[in-house]
Amino acid sequence: MSELSNTVQINGRAVSVEWSKAAARELARRAQPLVVELELYFSCLVKKFVHFHETAPQCDTVAVSDKLAVFFRPVTSTACSFEVADRLGRQPEIELDTPNVRKIAPKRVSINYVRGEWKGKFWI
Repeated sequence: MSELSNTVQINGRAVSVEWSKAAARELARRAQPLVVELELYFSCLVKKFVHFHETAPQCDTVAVSDKLAVFFRPVTSTACSFEVADRLGRQPEIELDTPNVRKIAPKRVSINYVRGEWKGKFWI
């Protein structure tokens, strides 16, 4: 996968954001930037999720290009119950905002567009 890239700052750290040529073609067709949420989810286990938003949520984003923005969102679950997870699809969550969490940032983000769907992953 041949990639395009840019480096941005999140929590004072350099984050390399890479996207494929297929993603670049799809981004070029957009009227507004695609917003990529990098969620670090502390629950019964630590999980990483990448969510794609058509419009910017009520939070600060970092512009990667004129058609791409990212934000990092560490959260934790408020419970660890199979019953709640089955009902909601995951545990209820709250955002983490502590001095230690504000030091965490992804090192690298990879975005692709495959068969009509956005795909992404990130490394801490």
